[in-house]
Amino acid sequence: MTIRTYNPEEIEEFSRGLKKAADIVHTIDPDYVFAPVIGAVPFVDLLHIVDREFPVDRVEYLPNSSRFEHRDELMQRWYDNFYKRTEGQDKMKILCLDEVLSGASAVKGQRQFNASLNRLSRNRAGQDLKQYLAHKEHLEGSITYNVLGFAEKGHKLAKPFNGLVQRGIVHVVEFDKVPTIDNMDLNPVRLKVDRVNGQGRTRYAPEVASFEVTPAYLALLQNVAQYAGVDPSNVGSLNFAKIQEGLRQSVS
Repeated sequence: MTIRTYNPEEIEEFSRGLKKAADIVHTIDPDYVFAPVIGAVPFVDLLHIVDREFPVDRVEYLPNSSRFEHRDELMQRWYDNFYKRTEGQDKMKILCLDEVLSGASAVKGQRQFNASLNRLSRNRAGQDLKQYLAHKEHLEGSITYNVLGFAEKGHKLAKPFNGLVQRGIVHVVEFDKVPTIDNMDLNPVRLKVDRVNGQGRTRYAPEVASFEVTPAYLALLQNVAQYAGVDPSNVGSLNFAKIQEGLRQSVS
């Protein structure tokens, strides 16, 4: 494997963007940080490097990606289990980390969240329409959902995504280059393959096959650590047990 060498300007630009993202996290102060397993795991590791107060303990990992077979069913079960675990929590702020090229995944994620509130309202109200509307209004007022998008410049953003930005639901940090996007060498999670479809695209099962911190991934973490003034020998990937548990929440 060839390990990419980053020049100081690249690391500085990338690290400054990460610091902006960490500042947004602090401003929102979420109760839960959602991290899609395909895409956002590196952001958690990197944000914890540039900001040692990043709330790692509040991170929840979820299978919110089109690369998972039966994504909608998985996310429905995941949300059902999430609301069971958080039952009784009157108010809740959620912030989802998302890599952004077109923004389609962020739009899909926000729609899944809205659907989860509708489903929760129906479950609580039964067949009573008045109760359903009352529960829905209460939930929409007490649970907020925002997206922190890590966007690579030069890509055309989808119109619905821009609409979420204008409504203040999505907060975007732009980078010249996000090296982790579509780069499995820079993501420590190796998922079990479900199948390869007719177009040769791999579909994953919600199960970790292994964790692998590649030399290339460790080099990226250490480069950012050096810029951030953190001991490079004291960085690595986080929350392996929570990642596994997050995926289990989508199948049980």
